[in-house]
Amino acid sequence: MSLISLRNIKKVYEVGGEVVKALDGIDLSIEENEYLAIMGASGSGKSTLMNMIGCLDTPSSGVYSFEEELVHGMNDIQLASIRNRKIGFVFSNV
Repeated sequence: MSLISLRNIKKVYEVGGEVVKALDGIDLSIEENEYLAIMGASGSGKSTLMNMIGCLDTPSSGVYSFEEELVHGMNDIQLASIRNRKIGFVFSNV
């Protein structure tokens, strides 16, 4: 049982009539008490993925579950509770 499970997550933006695929089919499982570093080149989708994991953004398609509950089915109060009590980020500018 994963704490966080992302399955075939996609995020698409339309910018000036052009379609930008920020995330294109991400699969990721994070277990309880697991530490994770997300690294990649500029424009590779790191911030988009972090916003998704942090319940700040929603996927265009795919399934995100947190503690086995579907995140897209949660209301703003439930999402805020997760952000406030269960998710933390450490940012590095190296």
